[in-house]
Amino acid sequence: MNRLEKMLSKWNFKKIAVWYLVLAVITGVLCGGTVGYLYRQRLKFAWQYARLEEAKTPEALRMAADKTAAASEDVVDILVVDENQQILYSAKDSKFAAGPLTLTKVGDAKKYLASADYPEAVFLQVKGDEFMLNSIVSHDFGKIRSEYDDESAFENGLSAKTVYMLNRVQARKAGGTAYVITRPTSVPGGETALKVTAALAMLLVCVYWVLVALWMYRDAARCKLSPLYWGLIGLFTNLIGLIVYKIYKHSATLCPACGAAQSAGHLYCSFCGAQLGARCANCGGKVGAKDSFCHHCGNKIK
Repeated sequence: MNRLEKMLSKWNFKKIAVWYLVLAVITGVLCGGTVGYLYRQRLKFAWQYARLEEAKTPEALRMAADKTAAASEDVVDILVVDENQQILYSAKDSKFAAGPLTLTKVGDAKKYLASADYPEAVFLQVKGDEFMLNSIVSHDFGKIRSEYDDESAFENGLSAKTVYMLNRVQARKAGGTAYVITRPTSVPGGETALKVTAALAMLLVCVYWVLVALWMYRDAARCKLSPLYWGLIGLFTNLIGLIVYKIYKHSATLCPACGAAQSAGHLYCSFCGAQLGARCANCGGKVGAKDSFCHHCGNKIK
């Protein structure tokens, strides 16, 4: 028995597993609660934003626009427009509510839009899922601003514009379209909380992964099944390797004296010589505990 086997033989893996689960649950609750608290406004916005597309009447669309705009301070305005881009409703009465929002592409870029009615503004068009993700976990708008400045550096007058993020929501049942205009800001402490949560999650996964490999090593050593081989399988394949090991071990017979795994057909343990299971009194063949007759000679088992 080497040092690793001696050390692992003293470990109580059941208690370790219990403590690991308790620690994982506590860590998950604390991290989830912290992130949820810090991003509560963003999550509320995301929930309300999803209601825009579900609105069934013009009045419901306006109410949804009001609730979505009130959910986040990053919202500049939510405009409900008709098919001619005429403003029907403004949730925050911003400067964009004064006239039609007729948008055209800026140069060859497909993602930037501008309006002749608002020459000082440019809009970064972001679609559904990407907009939702940016609205919730965006670090700040500085990166978008910097990217726009780089792309417009050689265009006259473009770099002086204010950049907004814009998403177009088609509420088909309500017969209208909503333009959500935002300028995302960073969540105080949010990025740090996400990084810490990700780091702890990775740590817990690594600990779990190593524990599975160590348990397989220790158990294989007890059953004299080449612990290094099974330990490496557990380290590289984890759950799949554990299932294969369990199946392999289940197909074998464990010696009641030394615990070594033996072939199902063995009558005696190849490590300690102990008898493995019951034997037929007539032919000496190995029989199962539930057998009524010997499958070697047919003798009735008492």
